[in-house]
Amino acid sequence: MKTTKSKQPFHLATDRRYTACPDSGETEGLSKDQKVTAFIQKYTQDEGKGLQATAGTPPEGKVPRSFVSLPVLNPERLKTARAQVDKAVRMHKVFSVQGPYPVIRTALRARGWVEQRLHCPKPLVHHRHSEEGSPKDSADSDEDDDNVNKEPDPDGIYDIMSRLVRNEMVYFYWTMRRDAINPNSLQKEQIINHFAKAGSFTTKSGLCVNLRKLHWFDAADPDTFFPRCYRLAAQDEKHSFIEDYRRTACTSFLKYIVEREEGVQTEGTSHNTRAARKRSKQRSRPMDLSKMITSALKVCQEFLESLEHRDIDRNLETPLTEEQWEEFIHSYQLVVHGGEKIENSDIFVQCCKAMLERLVEVSPQLDIDGIHNIWIIKPGAMSRGRGIKCAKHLDQILQLVDGDSTLIKESKWVVQKYLERPLLVHGTKFDLRQWFLVTDWNPLTVWFYKKCYVRFSTQPYSLNTMDNSVHLCNNSIQKHLIPSQQRHHGIPADNMWSDDQFRTFLCSQGRGAQWQTVVVPGMKKAVIHALQTTQDLMESRKNTFELYGADFMLGHDLRPWLIELNASPTMAHSTPVTARLCSAVQEDTIRVVLDRRADRTANTGDFQLIYKQPILLSLRRGQSSVSYAQSLLGAPETHLTTLDNGLRVASEDTGHATCTVGLWISAGSRYETERNNGAGFFLEHMAFKGTKNHPQTALEQQVESMGAHLSAYTSREHTAYYMKTLAKDLPKAVELLAEVVQSCSLNEADIEQQRGVVLRELEEVEGNLQEVCLDLLHATAFQGTPLGHSVLGPSSNARTLNRQDLVDYISSHYKAPRMVLSAAGGVNHEELVGLAKSHFSGVSFEYEDDAIPVLSPCRFSGSEIRMRDDALPLCHVAIAVEGADASSPDIVTLMVANSIIGSFDLTYGGGKHLSSRLARLAVEEDLCHSFQAFHSSYSNTGLLGIYFVTDKLKIEDMMHWSQNAWMNLCTTVTESDVVRGKIALKASLVGQLNGTTPICDDIGRHVLNYGRRVPLAEWDARIDAVTPRMVRDVCSKYIYDKCPAVAAVGPCEQLPDYNRVRSAMYWLRF
Repeated sequence: MKTTKSKQPFHLATDRRYTACPDSGETEGLSKDQKVTAFIQKYTQDEGKGLQATAGTPPEGKVPRSFVSLPVLNPERLKTARAQVDKAVRMHKVFSVQGPYPVIRTALRARGWVEQRLHCPKPLVHHRHSEEGSPKDSADSDEDDDNVNKEPDPDGIYDIMSRLVRNEMVYFYWTMRRDAINPNSLQKEQIINHFAKAGSFTTKSGLCVNLRKLHWFDAADPDTFFPRCYRLAAQDEKHSFIEDYRRTACTSFLKYIVEREEGVQTEGTSHNTRAARKRSKQRSRPMDLSKMITSALKVCQEFLESLEHRDIDRNLETPLTEEQWEEFIHSYQLVVHGGEKIENSDIFVQCCKAMLERLVEVSPQLDIDGIHNIWIIKPGAMSRGRGIKCAKHLDQILQLVDGDSTLIKESKWVVQKYLERPLLVHGTKFDLRQWFLVTDWNPLTVWFYKKCYVRFSTQPYSLNTMDNSVHLCNNSIQKHLIPSQQRHHGIPADNMWSDDQFRTFLCSQGRGAQWQTVVVPGMKKAVIHALQTTQDLMESRKNTFELYGADFMLGHDLRPWLIELNASPTMAHSTPVTARLCSAVQEDTIRVVLDRRADRTANTGDFQLIYKQPILLSLRRGQSSVSYAQSLLGAPETHLTTLDNGLRVASEDTGHATCTVGLWISAGSRYETERNNGAGFFLEHMAFKGTKNHPQTALEQQVESMGAHLSAYTSREHTAYYMKTLAKDLPKAVELLAEVVQSCSLNEADIEQQRGVVLRELEEVEGNLQEVCLDLLHATAFQGTPLGHSVLGPSSNARTLNRQDLVDYISSHYKAPRMVLSAAGGVNHEELVGLAKSHFSGVSFEYEDDAIPVLSPCRFSGSEIRMRDDALPLCHVAIAVEGADASSPDIVTLMVANSIIGSFDLTYGGGKHLSSRLARLAVEEDLCHSFQAFHSSYSNTGLLGIYFVTDKLKIEDMMHWSQNAWMNLCTTVTESDVVRGKIALKASLVGQLNGTTPICDDIGRHVLNYGRRVPLAEWDARIDAVTPRMVRDVCSKYIYDKCPAVAAVGPCEQLPDYNRVRSAMYWLRF
């Protein structure tokens, strides 16, 4: 039967119902386009019947509904939609979104994804309290928002496309609630936006418990960023809270005495004199100020001694009895809360101040504690500010908690010290909502959003009332309240600022720079620490991610204090600020999760990778090792930034407590002339003789006080100055490096002193025969070119170089575009970039008279040089051909070839069972003491060779077998040889990056050579691509029938004539 496409237009009712799919028999044998048309016709007929059924008299008790016709669907539009569906299915681009997330839908559709809609009534789920916490406890979602609109679908095409993929596997889930999808039922390629068991840190009790374990994960104190917190249902923590409350009352009283005498007026406080008179009448006994202060000092002293463990040998008696505590707390509240006047307090000020000075050293929260001893009580089973109360009195707090038996049983009540002295904006309290994204828990990978927003309360800040309209900034609470007339007019009516508006406010206070130096780094560290402590409790699943919201408050010093972490942060467009930022963060989340999966260099919007755990640090309990593939996967990313003057800043955050930072410069003996050869090496020595601001003694003291190690080296194309130190001392290390490079002290006395040092080093190098042999090899291979120069230079130059020569060398070569500030270890890239801007922005990028140094080509010459000395016991020989330059695509193949030849030393174990054929021969035939295949790559040339040390009677044999090894690479290399070489090369590449210093050096050299850091994963892929055929072809290109360069030092009489060596560079075989 012939079937044609229907040309009749059809209309869909707005009250669309989802019908069963057409019978397969009705469309059997039709083309795809015909099936689509038949499907649409069936769909339209069903909808038409529904229209007719509802057009008549409605059933009894039913309200008649009206229907509005939708625009006509164009068949071409349907055809395009079907093609898009087919492509999406083929590319595994079917997604499902549950909840009000139109931005996510739009972003995915723009990337070619098709939605499979979940059409089911909202389930009535009753959640049971558990250790993880109920979803309401950890979520800050949009399910209660009133302003969620259904996404428009004017022509119904999305519904049709959804039906076309209804039987396909969904590859991307975005749900509002964590329990909407069971992750255990998913296949590994399916992506979902929730991790299981996130309640271990997004619940109030979970965050409270886990942060106490921070000392096991990092050298940080949670009391420096998280207010003290206790679970009141746990008896031991309840006891600890009561002790803390009482001790805080003591410290608050001491602060009150000092501040009262100094005339300090605390923001948001005024005493209620009427209440003071009433309570004064109720006192049963007179107040003894001396006794109160003595008691407070005694309690504080006991606390300090307990921190120093000096209380171990004492009995367990408490400083005050229960009756004394009751009396002290009652008097304290009369004075501080009620405004009761006290006399002659000035005589106690000095002792109170002395105790507070001791306490501030061990109590990071002493300042924010204030003097009112206010605590905030949070029920764990509620979110978005619901059920939270503030209280000053201990009995009120305990009575409030004891009233809910369910929460007591589940240990859900937490009490946290209230920040009584936060930073205020125009006298109004605020908090910050900051987003962050976790894309993996093993290794822990954290992304931080650069944008955030500020939420204000509707009332001016006051500690005289505990009302939530003053103390809670949640928009879900404040949006229902009317802003106070007394609130500053600078606070918007919608109670929100963007971070840009807040930074403008800080700039008006002269504190704008502290946003990037104090606030942002503090929030990043707090987030990372919170995640570190919960990592072991999380169920890590690949292809899973989750967006979280962190709430912070700021102290007067702008130090951020973490209040809580929220899963499923609200994306409601409640204000113009959230409408813009929530849309942006959703779009950028898709960029990180999807775009970056396909392209590691993809734009991630405002998300910044702030932490990627080193693979060895991500081992879980009971896991003793990681695979090679895991080590590549867990390698931290190298960040690269270029400053305005051309200086590049590159760093890798490995999470270590130490770091290495240094400056790598494109300068070395290749950039020198015969007249100033050795200037770079001489200048390297002058770096340690002090700077203009730090003479030698002061510089040495600075470095030693940091426990750091300052060093430098010079090679043929690079010069490096670097320092290894503790991660916390990174700013000082960068400052000192900047002075060493830019302000080196070049006074004549120091130059003359170092001249003698350089000459002595030249004499010492003459005793290092390996260095001498390789220098001679370069001298003969690149004779007449700058690469033939020695790094140290001749002794004649060391005697004649003067200050002007060194100044000219610096002005010619120490230019910003030729410099890389590299760092590895516990390094924050944004912080490093800021330090680079502060200390290196003045480095010049211009050359005098535009005399830009250009590297001239270095010609390779097949030749030999012999330094015969029969008095030496062993002969040192090097033979090399011209190799590939650093950027050549052949370099990996040559590295594999060198790994096949390998290396050998008499101290090696294994004997004749060594994997390298040449090494086995060296053992069996006693050919040499040691040998090593090497490849020195430079900007536009290289040296590929073998260096060996042998007895004077074994030179000819060792030379023969070395060249034989080369010929085997060119002709008969086997698959097993290549596999062995690749494995050895991979192990070498990973093994040499065994600390922050080699990683830092690797970053610096790579950025100078390649313009980027080549990651280990890329090296691994390029090594895997090498085949035996490639080895034979590339080695024939560089080795076979090429003129070698030969250098020999020692008793080299038996070294074959150059013509014989040259004739062994090919085989005559038929």
